[in-house]
Amino acid sequence: MPTRVKWPLAVFAVVLGLVAGSASFLSAADSSPVPRENTPEAVLEAADRAYNESRFQEAIRLYTQITKIVAPAGRAFVGRGMAHEMTNQPDKAVEDYKKALEADPDNYIAMENIAGIWERNGKNIPEAIELYRRALNLDPRPAWRENLAVWIGILETRLRSEGSSAVACWHKGNDKVLKGDLASAKTAYSKAIALNPAMFQAYYSRGLVRVKNGDLTGALKDFGETIRLSPTLRGCLVQRGLVWEQLGNKQAALEDFKRAAELDPRDPQAFYQLGRTLETEGNLEEALQSYRAAMALKPKPDLLKLLLERTAAASATTTTNGKRHPVGSKKSKGLW
Repeated sequence: MPTRVKWPLAVFAVVLGLVAGSASFLSAADSSPVPRENTPEAVLEAADRAYNESRFQEAIRLYTQITKIVAPAGRAFVGRGMAHEMTNQPDKAVEDYKKALEADPDNYIAMENIAGIWERNGKNIPEAIELYRRALNLDPRPAWRENLAVWIGILETRLRSEGSSAVACWHKGNDKVLKGDLASAKTAYSKAIALNPAMFQAYYSRGLVRVKNGDLTGALKDFGETIRLSPTLRGCLVQRGLVWEQLGNKQAALEDFKRAAELDPRDPQAFYQLGRTLETEGNLEEALQSYRAAMALKPKPDLLKLLLERTAAASATTTTNGKRHPVGSKKSKGLW
Protein backbone atom coordinates (compact mmCIF):
# COMPACT_ATOMS: atom_id res chain seq x y z
CA MET A 1 0.00 0.00 0.00
CA PRO A 2 1.38 3.43 -0.81
CA THR A 3 2.95 5.21 1.98
CA ARG A 4 1.34 8.46 3.09
CA VAL A 5 3.83 11.04 3.90
CA LYS A 6 2.71 14.59 4.85
CA TRP A 7 3.67 17.50 2.61
CA PRO A 8 5.73 20.25 4.29
CA LEU A 9 3.11 22.80 5.24
CA ALA A 10 4.83 25.63 3.42
CA VAL A 11 3.79 24.18 0.05
CA PHE A 12 0.06 24.00 0.71
CA ALA A 13 -2.09 26.10 -1.61
CA VAL A 14 -5.14 26.24 0.63
CA VAL A 15 -4.54 29.45 2.54
CA LEU A 16 -7.97 30.92 3.11
CA GLY A 17 -8.01 34.70 3.21
CA LEU A 18 -5.50 35.16 6.03
CA VAL A 19 -4.33 38.50 4.65
CA ALA A 20 -7.83 39.87 4.77
CA GLY A 21 -8.22 38.46 8.27
CA SER A 22 -5.23 40.39 9.54
CA ALA A 23 -7.46 43.36 10.23
CA SER A 24 -8.85 41.53 13.26
CA PHE A 25 -5.54 42.17 15.01
CA LEU A 26 -6.12 45.92 14.89
CA SER A 27 -7.78 47.62 17.79
CA ALA A 28 -10.75 49.77 16.81
CA ALA A 29 -9.15 52.62 18.71
CA ASP A 30 -5.67 52.18 17.22
CA SER A 31 -5.14 52.70 13.50
CA SER A 32 -1.32 52.43 13.62
CA PRO A 33 0.33 49.66 11.57
CA VAL A 34 0.56 46.29 13.28
CA PRO A 35 4.12 44.94 13.65
CA ARG A 36 4.81 42.13 11.22
CA GLU A 37 5.49 39.65 14.03
CA ASN A 38 1.91 40.10 15.35
CA THR A 39 0.04 39.52 12.10
CA PRO A 40 -1.83 36.30 11.26
CA GLU A 41 0.57 35.74 8.38
CA ALA A 42 3.56 35.85 10.72
CA VAL A 43 1.90 33.52 13.23
CA LEU A 44 1.04 31.12 10.40
CA GLU A 45 4.63 31.17 9.17
CA ALA A 46 5.86 30.49 12.70
CA ALA A 47 3.38 27.60 13.06
CA ASP A 48 4.47 26.08 9.75
CA ARG A 49 8.11 26.45 10.72
CA ALA A 50 7.48 24.72 14.06
CA TYR A 51 5.71 21.86 12.28
CA ASN A 52 8.46 21.42 9.71
CA GLU A 53 11.06 21.41 12.50
CA SER A 54 9.09 18.69 14.37
CA ARG A 55 8.15 21.05 17.22
CA PHE A 56 4.60 19.79 17.09
CA GLN A 57 3.32 21.04 20.46
CA GLU A 58 4.50 24.55 19.60
CA ALA A 59 2.84 24.21 16.19
CA ILE A 60 -0.45 23.21 17.84
CA ARG A 61 -0.27 26.26 20.11
CA LEU A 62 0.36 28.64 17.22
CA TYR A 63 -2.31 27.15 14.95
CA THR A 64 -4.78 27.40 17.85
CA GLN A 65 -3.89 31.07 18.20
CA ILE A 66 -4.79 31.61 14.55
CA THR A 67 -8.14 29.81 14.86
CA LYS A 68 -9.13 32.25 17.61
CA ILE A 69 -8.44 35.39 15.59
CA VAL A 70 -9.18 34.49 12.00
CA ALA A 71 -12.51 33.23 10.69
CA PRO A 72 -12.69 31.04 8.73
CA ALA A 73 -9.34 29.47 9.64
CA GLY A 74 -9.42 26.33 7.53
CA ARG A 75 -5.71 26.55 6.75
CA ALA A 76 -4.84 26.64 10.46
CA PHE A 77 -7.19 23.74 11.26
CA VAL A 78 -5.43 21.61 8.63
CA GLY A 79 -2.04 22.49 10.10
CA ARG A 80 -3.15 21.78 13.66
CA GLY A 81 -4.72 18.50 12.54
CA MET A 82 -1.44 17.39 11.00
CA ALA A 83 0.42 18.33 14.18
CA HIS A 84 -2.10 16.30 16.19
CA GLU A 85 -1.45 13.34 13.91
CA MET A 86 2.29 13.64 14.49
CA THR A 87 1.70 13.60 18.26
CA ASN A 88 -0.44 10.44 17.97
CA GLN A 89 -3.80 12.14 18.50
CA PRO A 90 -5.79 10.97 15.46
CA ASP A 91 -9.21 11.74 16.98
CA LYS A 92 -8.28 15.37 17.56
CA ALA A 93 -6.80 15.47 14.05
CA VAL A 94 -10.08 14.29 12.52
CA GLU A 95 -11.96 16.96 14.49
CA ASP A 96 -9.66 19.65 13.10
CA TYR A 97 -9.93 18.38 9.53
CA LYS A 98 -13.72 18.42 9.84
CA LYS A 99 -13.56 22.02 11.03
CA ALA A 100 -11.39 22.83 8.04
CA LEU A 101 -14.07 21.34 5.78
CA GLU A 102 -16.73 23.43 7.52
CA ALA A 103 -14.67 26.50 6.62
CA ASP A 104 -13.96 25.23 3.08
CA PRO A 105 -16.03 22.26 1.78
CA ASP A 106 -13.54 21.85 -1.11
CA ASN A 107 -10.45 21.46 1.10
CA TYR A 108 -9.10 18.30 -0.51
CA ILE A 109 -6.12 18.13 1.88
CA ALA A 110 -8.49 17.77 4.82
CA MET A 111 -10.50 15.12 2.93
CA GLU A 112 -7.40 13.07 2.13
CA ASN A 113 -6.08 13.29 5.69
CA ILE A 114 -9.37 12.17 7.27
CA ALA A 115 -9.65 9.29 4.83
CA GLY A 116 -6.05 8.31 5.53
CA ILE A 117 -6.69 8.12 9.28
CA TRP A 118 -9.81 6.02 8.77
CA GLU A 119 -7.96 3.77 6.33
CA ARG A 120 -5.12 3.15 8.79
CA ASN A 121 -7.38 2.31 11.72
CA GLY A 122 -9.71 0.18 9.58
CA LYS A 123 -12.80 2.22 10.50
CA ASN A 124 -15.33 4.05 8.34
CA ILE A 125 -13.93 2.49 5.16
CA PRO A 126 -16.98 3.36 2.98
CA GLU A 127 -16.76 6.96 4.20
CA ALA A 128 -13.00 6.99 3.54
CA ILE A 129 -13.61 5.84 -0.04
CA GLU A 130 -16.17 8.61 -0.54
CA LEU A 131 -13.74 11.25 0.77
CA TYR A 132 -10.97 9.98 -1.49
CA ARG A 133 -13.36 10.16 -4.44
CA ARG A 134 -14.30 13.74 -3.61
CA ALA A 135 -10.64 14.65 -3.25
CA LEU A 136 -9.88 12.96 -6.58
CA ASN A 137 -12.19 15.46 -8.29
CA LEU A 138 -10.53 18.43 -6.58
CA ASP A 139 -6.83 17.67 -6.14
CA PRO A 140 -4.90 19.33 -9.01
CA ARG A 141 -1.64 17.40 -8.43
CA PRO A 142 -1.22 14.67 -11.08
CA ALA A 143 0.81 12.31 -8.88
CA TRP A 144 -1.72 12.56 -6.08
CA ARG A 145 -4.62 11.93 -8.43
CA GLU A 146 -2.90 8.71 -9.46
CA ASN A 147 -2.28 7.77 -5.81
CA LEU A 148 -5.90 8.47 -4.89
CA ALA A 149 -7.13 6.14 -7.62
CA VAL A 150 -4.85 3.39 -6.27
CA TRP A 151 -6.00 3.93 -2.67
CA ILE A 152 -9.65 3.83 -3.71
CA GLY A 153 -9.04 0.53 -5.49
CA ILE A 154 -7.31 -0.93 -2.44
CA LEU A 155 -10.13 0.09 -0.10
CA GLU A 156 -12.79 -1.21 -2.47
CA THR A 157 -10.96 -4.53 -2.49
CA ARG A 158 -10.91 -4.50 1.32
CA LEU A 159 -14.66 -3.98 1.40
CA ARG A 160 -15.35 -7.14 -0.53
CA SER A 161 -16.66 -10.03 1.46
CA GLU A 162 -14.07 -12.21 3.14
CA GLY A 163 -15.85 -14.99 1.27
CA SER A 164 -14.36 -13.55 -1.90
CA SER A 165 -11.70 -16.19 -2.33
CA ALA A 166 -8.98 -14.05 -3.89
CA VAL A 167 -9.16 -11.52 -1.05
CA ALA A 168 -9.38 -14.28 1.53
CA CYS A 169 -6.29 -15.96 0.09
CA TRP A 170 -4.39 -12.68 0.12
CA HIS A 171 -5.25 -12.11 3.79
CA LYS A 172 -4.25 -15.68 4.56
CA GLY A 173 -0.91 -15.05 2.87
CA ASN A 174 -0.38 -11.93 4.99
CA ASP A 175 -1.08 -13.92 8.15
CA LYS A 176 1.41 -16.60 7.11
CA VAL A 177 4.10 -13.98 6.50
CA LEU A 178 3.60 -12.61 10.02
CA LYS A 179 4.08 -16.12 11.35
CA GLY A 180 7.21 -16.64 9.28
CA ASP A 181 5.68 -19.35 7.09
CA LEU A 182 6.88 -18.03 3.73
CA ALA A 183 6.14 -21.22 1.78
CA SER A 184 2.46 -21.18 2.77
CA ALA A 185 2.30 -17.43 2.16
CA LYS A 186 3.59 -17.84 -1.38
CA THR A 187 1.02 -20.57 -2.03
CA ALA A 188 -1.79 -18.36 -0.74
CA TYR A 189 -0.70 -15.39 -2.86
CA SER A 190 -0.42 -17.60 -5.94
CA LYS A 191 -3.96 -18.85 -5.37
CA ALA A 192 -5.21 -15.27 -5.01
CA ILE A 193 -3.59 -14.40 -8.34
CA ALA A 194 -5.13 -17.44 -10.03
CA LEU A 195 -8.57 -16.39 -8.79
CA ASN A 196 -8.10 -12.69 -9.60
CA PRO A 197 -5.30 -11.99 -12.12
CA ALA A 198 -5.82 -8.22 -11.70
CA MET A 199 -5.06 -8.27 -7.96
CA PHE A 200 -1.80 -6.33 -7.98
CA GLN A 201 -1.51 -6.52 -4.19
CA ALA A 202 -1.06 -10.31 -4.42
CA TYR A 203 1.67 -9.98 -7.06
CA TYR A 204 3.48 -7.42 -4.92
CA SER A 205 3.19 -9.52 -1.75
CA ARG A 206 4.39 -12.64 -3.55
CA GLY A 207 7.30 -10.68 -4.98
CA LEU A 208 8.36 -9.65 -1.47
CA VAL A 209 8.21 -13.28 -0.34
CA ARG A 210 10.31 -14.33 -3.31
CA VAL A 211 12.94 -11.74 -2.44
CA LYS A 212 13.17 -13.22 1.07
CA ASN A 213 13.51 -16.68 -0.46
CA GLY A 214 16.29 -15.52 -2.78
CA ASP A 215 14.20 -15.98 -5.94
CA LEU A 216 15.17 -12.67 -7.52
CA THR A 217 14.09 -13.59 -11.05
CA GLY A 218 10.64 -14.57 -9.82
CA ALA A 219 10.42 -11.42 -7.71
CA LEU A 220 11.33 -9.30 -10.72
CA LYS A 221 8.45 -10.82 -12.69
CA ASP A 222 5.98 -10.24 -9.85
CA PHE A 223 7.08 -6.64 -9.35
CA GLY A 224 6.86 -6.05 -13.09
CA GLU A 225 3.30 -7.34 -13.14
CA THR A 226 2.45 -5.21 -10.10
CA ILE A 227 3.70 -2.07 -11.83
CA ARG A 228 1.85 -2.97 -15.02
CA LEU A 229 -1.40 -3.19 -13.05
CA SER A 230 -0.64 -0.27 -10.72
CA PRO A 231 1.98 2.03 -12.32
CA THR A 232 2.02 4.49 -9.41
CA LEU A 233 2.78 2.02 -6.62
CA ARG A 234 5.94 3.77 -5.50
CA GLY A 235 6.97 1.12 -2.96
CA CYS A 236 7.05 -1.53 -5.68
CA LEU A 237 9.35 0.59 -7.83
CA VAL A 238 11.78 0.86 -4.93
CA GLN A 239 11.68 -2.89 -4.34
CA ARG A 240 12.17 -3.67 -8.03
CA GLY A 241 15.07 -1.26 -8.15
CA LEU A 242 16.73 -3.14 -5.29
CA VAL A 243 16.23 -6.44 -7.14
CA TRP A 244 17.67 -5.00 -10.35
CA GLU A 245 20.66 -3.86 -8.34
CA GLN A 246 21.23 -7.32 -6.87
CA LEU A 247 21.03 -8.77 -10.38
CA GLY A 248 23.73 -6.37 -11.54
CA ASN A 249 21.56 -4.09 -13.71
CA LYS A 250 22.43 -0.73 -12.13
CA GLN A 251 20.89 1.32 -14.94
CA ALA A 252 17.48 -0.33 -14.51
CA ALA A 253 17.76 0.15 -10.75
CA LEU A 254 18.56 3.83 -11.20
CA GLU A 255 15.56 4.32 -13.49
CA ASP A 256 13.20 2.69 -10.97
CA PHE A 257 14.52 4.79 -8.08
CA LYS A 258 14.19 7.96 -10.15
CA ARG A 259 10.61 7.08 -11.06
CA ALA A 260 9.79 6.32 -7.42
CA ALA A 261 11.10 9.72 -6.32
CA GLU A 262 9.09 11.43 -9.07
CA LEU A 263 5.87 9.64 -8.10
CA ASP A 264 6.14 10.57 -4.44
CA PRO A 265 8.54 13.50 -3.93
CA ARG A 266 7.85 13.29 -0.20
CA ASP A 267 9.25 9.80 0.28
CA PRO A 268 12.74 9.86 1.85
CA GLN A 269 13.33 6.15 1.12
CA ALA A 270 13.10 6.70 -2.63
CA PHE A 271 15.55 9.62 -2.48
CA TYR A 272 17.92 7.60 -0.30
CA GLN A 273 18.01 4.68 -2.72
CA LEU A 274 18.39 7.07 -5.65
CA GLY A 275 21.28 8.85 -3.95
CA ARG A 276 22.98 5.60 -3.00
CA THR A 277 22.82 4.37 -6.60
CA LEU A 278 24.14 7.66 -7.94
CA GLU A 279 26.95 7.45 -5.42
CA THR A 280 28.02 3.99 -6.59
CA GLU A 281 28.18 5.36 -10.14
CA GLY A 282 30.46 8.18 -9.02
CA ASN A 283 27.83 10.93 -9.44
CA LEU A 284 28.60 12.34 -6.02
CA GLU A 285 27.14 15.81 -6.47
CA GLU A 286 23.79 14.41 -7.62
CA ALA A 287 23.93 11.80 -4.85
CA LEU A 288 24.42 14.52 -2.25
CA GLN A 289 21.46 16.43 -3.65
CA SER A 290 19.31 13.33 -3.34
CA TYR A 291 20.50 12.62 0.22
CA ARG A 292 19.75 16.20 1.26
CA ALA A 293 16.31 16.01 -0.33
CA ALA A 294 15.66 12.85 1.72
CA MET A 295 16.82 14.50 4.96
CA ALA A 296 14.53 17.47 4.33
CA LEU A 297 11.57 15.07 4.43
CA LYS A 298 12.07 14.15 8.11
CA PRO A 299 12.98 10.46 7.67
CA LYS A 300 12.75 7.95 10.51
CA PRO A 301 15.77 7.80 12.86
CA ASP A 302 17.31 4.67 11.34
CA LEU A 303 17.12 6.08 7.82
CA LEU A 304 18.31 9.49 9.00
CA LYS A 305 21.40 7.84 10.50
CA LEU A 306 22.21 6.21 7.16
CA LEU A 307 21.65 9.48 5.32
CA LEU A 308 23.96 11.39 7.65
CA GLU A 309 26.66 8.76 7.22
CA ARG A 310 26.32 8.72 3.43
CA THR A 311 26.27 12.50 3.20
CA ALA A 312 29.39 12.88 5.32
CA ALA A 313 31.26 10.19 3.40
CA ALA A 314 30.23 11.46 -0.02
CA SER A 315 31.09 15.03 0.94
CA ALA A 316 34.53 13.94 2.11
CA THR A 317 35.06 11.90 -1.05
CA THR A 318 34.22 14.72 -3.45
CA THR A 319 37.27 16.70 -2.36
CA THR A 320 40.34 15.24 -0.69
CA ASN A 321 43.35 17.50 -1.01
CA GLY A 322 41.39 19.38 -3.67
CA LYS A 323 40.94 16.27 -5.84
CA ARG A 324 37.89 14.15 -6.62
CA HIS A 325 38.10 10.46 -5.80
CA PRO A 326 35.59 8.07 -7.37
CA VAL A 327 33.48 5.78 -5.21
CA GLY A 328 35.14 2.41 -4.91
CA SER A 329 38.68 3.82 -4.69
CA LYS A 330 40.83 3.38 -1.59
CA LYS A 331 39.76 6.85 -0.50
CA SER A 332 36.09 5.85 -0.43
CA LYS A 333 36.14 2.36 1.03
CA GLY A 334 34.60 3.72 4.23
CA LEU A 335 31.30 4.12 2.38
CA TRP A 336 30.78 0.41 2.30
